[in-house]
Amino acid sequence: MFHPWSLVIPLLILLPNLLFFKFEPRNMPSEKNSNLFFTIAEGIGRFGVILVPLFFTIHLQETYEIIALIGMIMSLLLYYFGWGRYFRNDREYKLLYSPILGIPVPLAISPIVYFLCASVALHSVYMLIFSVIMAVGHIPSSIREWERSKVI
Repeated sequence: MFHPWSLVIPLLILLPNLLFFKFEPRNMPSEKNSNLFFTIAEGIGRFGVILVPLFFTIHLQETYEIIALIGMIMSLLLYYFGWGRYFRNDREYKLLYSPILGIPVPLAISPIVYFLCASVALHSVYMLIFSVIMAVGHIPSSIREWERSKVI
């Protein structure tokens, strides 16, 4: 059975990314320094966290489910704050990776936390697995980009 309303979960993370394609960053390096393993892991994870919610419904009856929802909201707020900082400051590339409140690469870590919390609210081991796979690719790639952006 399909649960199209659960697609709101990945949509909330994808919205700022759509603006990114329309409003490209300033001072972006000409070529990306990517690692094939990280790129593949991130792609597989991204595919999974977008697709899996379609097959699960959100549960908010138990205390741990409410805590997971609060975790989703908090990580989403951090994510939007990071994107807001990027857009308010002339779309400076390094702001996509700069720490917020001491959190390194917050635009990589916050969606991972969001999807991990979503796996609890959805009662989905598949969402958990795809979130971890995405983390394996997305976080190290973002750390590498942060290191590279500091020298630009």
